[in-house]
Amino acid sequence: MYQQVKCIQQKSLGSGSRGGSVCEYSSRLKDILQVQYGIETALLESVVRNATGDGVGRLHELVATQKSVLHSDLETKLVLRQFYEELFALASNCMLSMLSVQLIPMFEEGRELYMTVAFNRKTLYEHNKKLVCCIEELDEVGACAALRGQLLRMGTYYSVYLN
Repeated sequence: MYQQVKCIQQKSLGSGSRGGSVCEYSSRLKDILQVQYGIETALLESVVRNATGDGVGRLHELVATQKSVLHSDLETKLVLRQFYEELFALASNCMLSMLSVQLIPMFEEGRELYMTVAFNRKTLYEHNKKLVCCIEELDEVGACAALRGQLLRMGTYYSVYLN
């Protein structure tokens, strides 16, 4: 696990130097998670208000696909990209849609280290399954709570393995 963390840190920072790299990487992840929390909360609120039956069906399909590719972090990342693209489309918010081009890669960067562990991929799948059920039930509070749980878990994981 330590080797995975160091490899990803070096890749993300673009250098092999140890001076401050873990601190910088950890700080960047905290910043991403903070921004992700605010934006994803707004995104989910909009999705719950605007999602159609077809859109929710597509989210269910993507979550089912995510379950079938849990063995691979790369395939899971690809499915998650589609999942987020669908969420942004369902939000029916042109400003969020315009920002999605920049936000989706940032969210992926925030999940990169977390996704290298199979157990975390399974946990993320469970969270996304819960999100879709909340969206389907028009449960804005439940969707936002599931999101907070997901991001809190990632933040805790990073604080444990990067400190």
